[in-house]
Amino acid sequence: MKSRSKKTVIIAAAGTSVLALTVPIAALATTTEPGSQAAGSHCTVDISGGPVQCFPTYRAAIAAATDGRVKDAPLDVRAAVANPAFQKKIDVAGTAAELRADAEPSVVIGTEYLDADHTGKSMSFTAESKCTPDGPGFQVDQVPAEFNDAISSYQTFNDCQARHFADPELKGDSTSWQIGGQLAVGDGVDNRTSSIQWNYAESPTAAQLFADCDEKIATCKFEHKGDVTYSYGGAHEVARAYNCTSIEQVKKMTWSDATGGKNSLSVELGASYKIGNALVGGEYSLSFKATYGHEWNWENRVTDETDLTVPAGEVGWVNRNTKMQTAGGEYTVTYEDRKWGHYIWYVRDFTATGPVPQEMGVVDWVSRPMTAAEKADHCKEGAAVVTATPKKSTSATTKRLPGTAHVLSGPR
Repeated sequence: MKSRSKKTVIIAAAGTSVLALTVPIAALATTTEPGSQAAGSHCTVDISGGPVQCFPTYRAAIAAATDGRVKDAPLDVRAAVANPAFQKKIDVAGTAAELRADAEPSVVIGTEYLDADHTGKSMSFTAESKCTPDGPGFQVDQVPAEFNDAISSYQTFNDCQARHFADPELKGDSTSWQIGGQLAVGDGVDNRTSSIQWNYAESPTAAQLFADCDEKIATCKFEHKGDVTYSYGGAHEVARAYNCTSIEQVKKMTWSDATGGKNSLSVELGASYKIGNALVGGEYSLSFKATYGHEWNWENRVTDETDLTVPAGEVGWVNRNTKMQTAGGEYTVTYEDRKWGHYIWYVRDFTATGPVPQEMGVVDWVSRPMTAAEKADHCKEGAAVVTATPKKSTSATTKRLPGTAHVLSGPR
């Protein structure tokens, strides 16, 4: 438990001798960046020894902890931890540090936060390598004084899972092993952590978790969080006609338009897709209706007729701009037996966008004079009004966003 009289921080890698150091919590950076907190809000320390270094921003702290390999960490700490792209940068920087032979590696293995939800002051711990299957792991036998009995949330990096202990030297009450971003320490050790241990952990991809749900190896439940937002997917052509006559023509155009959705994992979830066709995509849809009171569509097809007015010698086309809805939350994937070392996994910060059911969207039409090439191609042998297949548009097809959701172990 916490001892207010302690003047030293004891840090050591597992399997090595314990090293006692006097490490004052001092603000070493003097510059102030937009969104920064008071000097010393974000600190770093290497578990093998060395002083605690503190900075006014998380960005500056991470730049120092990665030897300058990651210089653009978000200034908002919560946004940084929730961003898988940032997590990947930390992991890539860790791999690069191990491969560099001309300097001692500095690999970020975890960041601890004084407040829940990855907020408040932070302390990032660095080691000589990533966590590896055959490695001894790492440990801090006594966390720095300001963080002793004060840690409320944390994030692991570079293939590490963490375990928090209420007493120094990995003793007393402890959490289970967890990987990824934990919004609360939990397990009765919240605001009671005095020592921390890291070890290797394999982490599944979201696709692997979803496949297990579809095969009924695991159960998938989705919880929507936040509000639904609405937007338009972009105008795209659905019908086209060429007026080869010398007078204005009105042509009744029958058209059909298919619109697909997209999601933040680059994993296809619609009704006809391979991953999540029954359980994952269906669970999202059921949760959406229960939460917001109306239907969700992963994809839909609309057929309609439009009177297209085309002036003499011009080409005209019908555009449709599909109304879309976006909502997000997190999947909880639960196993009866441990898998990848845990019973529960979370796919957090998942968002999806799909067409609004029974909504036509915005339909309009435009025209312009035909080019000489178009007249030659379409106005042959006394043709009057010639229809043509509309040009393909990616805005009307299923799209996938770059991966922005991330996988972590439970419980939170």
